[in-house]
Amino acid sequence: MSEPGRTRIVVVDANVLINLIHVDRLDLCGSLENIEFVVPEEVVAEVTDPDQAVKLVNAFDMGHLRREASSDPAEIEAYAELWRVMGKGEAACLAIAHARGWMVASDERGRFLRHVRERLGEGRVLNTPGLLVLAIRTGLLTIEQADQLKLTLENHRFKMRFASFRDVLEEL
Repeated sequence: MSEPGRTRIVVVDANVLINLIHVDRLDLCGSLENIEFVVPEEVVAEVTDPDQAVKLVNAFDMGHLRREASSDPAEIEAYAELWRVMGKGEAACLAIAHARGWMVASDERGRFLRHVRERLGEGRVLNTPGLLVLAIRTGLLTIEQADQLKLTLENHRFKMRFASFRDVLEEL
């Protein structure tokens, strides 16, 4: 994915942000070494629940995440094209990531993932479970803590296709 010690920049979609808000762990975005998480303005606008919006602003203020606006004509053109087939936040994430050679953090599947693979290539998407695996591997979370977060997310209708993070780590 990237060279050791080199910072990867990941453009974050609303679904990942909201999942991290549900488990009160937006701080993970500011704690993973060599990864910087940026949020397009279109994604900020998608976080409409007032309590969630406050938590997102607090994460910006604490430096866990960085807001990112797009002013490059090529990015804006790509955004307009993508917005025809996906949501504003997803379109902004993909347009920025493609133009700048960054990664995307999203839990979207189907059409969105096909577009990501076409524009960014394989291995350029980080989803919520993947982010939690990185947190386990770097010692920010234990497997037990991650499994507890998984249960909380399931109560918010975000289902992961495995029983425990222990199973995921054993497969890797």
